[in-house]
Amino acid sequence: MDYRQLFTDTHRRPNAYGLDGSYHQYVAFITGCDAGNDWGLLVGFPEWLALKAGTEANVAWPSLVLKVAEQFGAGDYSSDAKSNSKAVAALFSLLDEFLSERAGAKGASNIISRYVNRRQEGT
Repeated sequence: MDYRQLFTDTHRRPNAYGLDGSYHQYVAFITGCDAGNDWGLLVGFPEWLALKAGTEANVAWPSLVLKVAEQFGAGDYSSDAKSNSKAVAALFSLLDEFLSERAGAKGASNIISRYVNRRQEGT
């Protein structure tokens, strides 16, 4: 399955997938897709986000997405519709960028290696 296309369609038409367009529901949908792939769809995503945010990958990826989104001015996604919209846009932009970069046989391992190397350099 082409998950980049699925996520693009889901973002464009949330109601067609039974979603209300909120960050919370998109996270649940994406997590469900990951679970349906034996938790292999998002391997490397937390590390990739941590590299972007300049932090550690020791929190759940939805929190890391929001941390990166804050750099783009999304703020607290639950506070208002505008912030939710920015957080959702950041989520899908980051997810698409990650899936594109992770494509290929060694994509996830390359991302994780970069993350580990950065952590080792910082110690």
